[in-house]
Amino acid sequence: MMKFTFLWLVLLTFAACSLFQKPAPESGVSKHLAAQRAKAVSNLKYHLAIDVPDDKDEPISGEASIRFELNRKQTIYLDFKADNEQLHQLIINNDTIGKPQIINEHIALNKKSLHEGSNTVKVYFRVGDGALNRNDDYFYALFVPDRARTAIPCFDQPDIKGRFSVTMDIPENWTGVANGEQTIKQIKEGRIQLTFAPSKPISTYLWAFTAGKYQYTSMLWKKKNIGLFHMVDDTAKFNRNIDEIFRQTLSSLDWLEDFTDFDYPFATYNLVAVPSFQFGGMEHPGATYYRSEKLFLDENPTRNEELSRANLIAHETAHMWFGDLVTMPWFNEVWLKEVFANFMADKITEPWFPEMNHKLRFMLTHFPAAYAVDRTEGANPIEQKLENLKNAGTLYGGIIYHKSPIVMKHLESIAGEKQLKKGIQDYIANYAYANASWNDLINCVDKYTETDLKVWSNAWVFEPGRPVIYFEPSHQGDKPWKLMQTVEHPQLSEKNTPRPQEINIIQDDTIHYRHRMFDAEMCVEEKLEHANTLFLADEKGYGLVRMTEAQIMHRLKHAALLKDELLRGRTVINLYESFLDGSIHPNAFLNYLLHSLGREENPLLVSQLCRQLQTCYWKFLPTAERDALSEETELALWNYMNNSQTPANKKTLFRSWSNICISDTAIIHMGKLLDGTETIDGIKLSEQDKISLLTQVCIKKHPDAVRLQESVMNALKSKHNKKKLAFISPSLSANTTERDAFFLSLAQLKNRQKESWVQSALANLHHPLRTELSVHYLRSTIELLEEIQTTGDIFFPIGWLGSSFSGHSSSEAYDIANNFLRNNPNYPEHLRLKILQNIDMTKRASIIKKKYYN
Repeated sequence: MMKFTFLWLVLLTFAACSLFQKPAPESGVSKHLAAQRAKAVSNLKYHLAIDVPDDKDEPISGEASIRFELNRKQTIYLDFKADNEQLHQLIINNDTIGKPQIINEHIALNKKSLHEGSNTVKVYFRVGDGALNRNDDYFYALFVPDRARTAIPCFDQPDIKGRFSVTMDIPENWTGVANGEQTIKQIKEGRIQLTFAPSKPISTYLWAFTAGKYQYTSMLWKKKNIGLFHMVDDTAKFNRNIDEIFRQTLSSLDWLEDFTDFDYPFATYNLVAVPSFQFGGMEHPGATYYRSEKLFLDENPTRNEELSRANLIAHETAHMWFGDLVTMPWFNEVWLKEVFANFMADKITEPWFPEMNHKLRFMLTHFPAAYAVDRTEGANPIEQKLENLKNAGTLYGGIIYHKSPIVMKHLESIAGEKQLKKGIQDYIANYAYANASWNDLINCVDKYTETDLKVWSNAWVFEPGRPVIYFEPSHQGDKPWKLMQTVEHPQLSEKNTPRPQEINIIQDDTIHYRHRMFDAEMCVEEKLEHANTLFLADEKGYGLVRMTEAQIMHRLKHAALLKDELLRGRTVINLYESFLDGSIHPNAFLNYLLHSLGREENPLLVSQLCRQLQTCYWKFLPTAERDALSEETELALWNYMNNSQTPANKKTLFRSWSNICISDTAIIHMGKLLDGTETIDGIKLSEQDKISLLTQVCIKKHPDAVRLQESVMNALKSKHNKKKLAFISPSLSANTTERDAFFLSLAQLKNRQKESWVQSALANLHHPLRTELSVHYLRSTIELLEEIQTTGDIFFPIGWLGSSFSGHSSSEAYDIANNFLRNNPNYPEHLRLKILQNIDMTKRASIIKKKYYN
């Protein structure tokens, strides 16, 4: 009996332990953990003190002071993705914790040391380097979407906002910037200490601090100094761009204050131009990062480069209100801040380019990029599921940046421009310095419209893919025709899911028919089989149009003759999608592109046609066919370039010519342009142009490629361009063994620090002329993807795959990826979709070449 009682006591003891000793949360930041903490934690304040050594390879020591209030006495967890060796000391309310540990990327703050109400936690630690982007003469913290926890102990979730301040001890010849205003500067023993005031309440992904050998300039705006930190070492380039950068920034701030009816919401505003920054920009309040090359344009930029800079500046400035002031509650709605930024950027920049057709610009900016994902079997909805913040980076891509502005344009049409603006003003006022969702926005707008927005929202925001639009004639004499919508990939969503939208149809290039289509089919009076019928004839209608053969042939023949630029733009998009759908022979499509380029003057359309031509030429023509057409194609582009009266078009056509050239004559000509023995009237080659041209002559086996490479390297003035060329040089080598060794080196994290350089190098390795030698890299490329997603920044998984598969058009390349997915049925879904998105063009190219050339 005593033995039986003892066993029961033992069992009860273990049961009590299991009840009262909860395990640490799973790694990452789960949605469940985030919801618990959001209810428990408030009034959060962080102060970070770091000591940055002169040597970038030495560790950075840090001290984090975290003050917050708890709604009740309970155990709470900090996020810190680090090794235990990095955690030096933990003090909770003056209680020093013996041997603190990191378990599953979390530090437990035990309830016995915490209080209901105010608490102070101090953590002494070694700062994680992964998100600090350390270089010899500068570093910058980049924490979006969940990388703050890789560097600093924190509550790393968007819906617990806190005031963030920083003290940085840095080398004497450096300066720095952070979210808040600089309040103290001390110089002592060859070091500088900078202290920055607390920010307004912001999410952890918006924390920013950077220091280095920056130069500083500023301009006054409404009693605020708008500062610019940069490392531009070309005085002429700096002077050529600086006034326009400030003009566009200040104009954006003025416009947004007026539109939102809300003053600029933060204490300070600075731009930081970072060399080879991995994104175009990142919207940290007080320290907005930009890729330096995107701000400081080379001489004679193309119109697309000018537009890109304008949209980038307006986009990042819009984020101050949309994303920074009002933030999504969870990263499944990251698209919400991006759709606002893109939508506002389009409106802000419109007056800056008064000569431009802005409907055309909107269409060409967003539709091709959205279709590039939506046409694939890996298409994802605008709003995706996210159970753990560690996978948030995989949500980014063409859908949130480009399909969502199209959907917002639909919302504006449904609700009305004034009504949408009023709803947005309410949204900003109601949720300032807090968090709000898409449904919160819809509720704000819904008050000003009689239309039920929920059905529309469900179809466009929560369903993947695009509709296929086609028509069927009546089989009953003079009965109405049917206009139909179905889904492109039935396995992704319900077959008959309607996509409510207005479909604009034009016949004879003048007669408009507008149909509001709310169901999968509708009857129309007009006969739609006429050859000159143009579907989706505006900048709003969305989908793949299945035309008749007569309609396709009519458009191929007459597209360039359309007087209306918007209709020409829609035709360019529709025909490209029909081509990728397998309905147009590649030779016929190439002839149409060359004919159109010979007549087109609009710089936006010239750029779009050039991109399509390069894709058709390299991916969809068999080698023998490409060789047969090369001299004719090269000559046509060269003549168009020489005859162009527009500097931007001339440069676009030159870049396209240099991209497609494969004849011996053209390759020798490119070499002479590089060494300066020949020039092109109206074109001055920038350093980036020279690196791009060098890439072409190396890959295309110019007989003097090694000497040209040395010459270009010696001529480069920018030290950042020199470093870039030095990095990518092995990918340009004519020696296959050297290229193989370079690819293998990318398996090591230390060799992937400059992600944009890695992508450039991969594109060189996988150039279409080299695919037979590089196809064996693809298996390893896919096998590394999970690590790339874990260690890289948000766009790197897409860039890693895209740069690798972009040159391939064989069934062998497609089969490598397809077999990998088939053999790994439990592969993470978010990465499976990325693979499907990036192999789509390879699959289409293989199918189309087999259809038309075998």
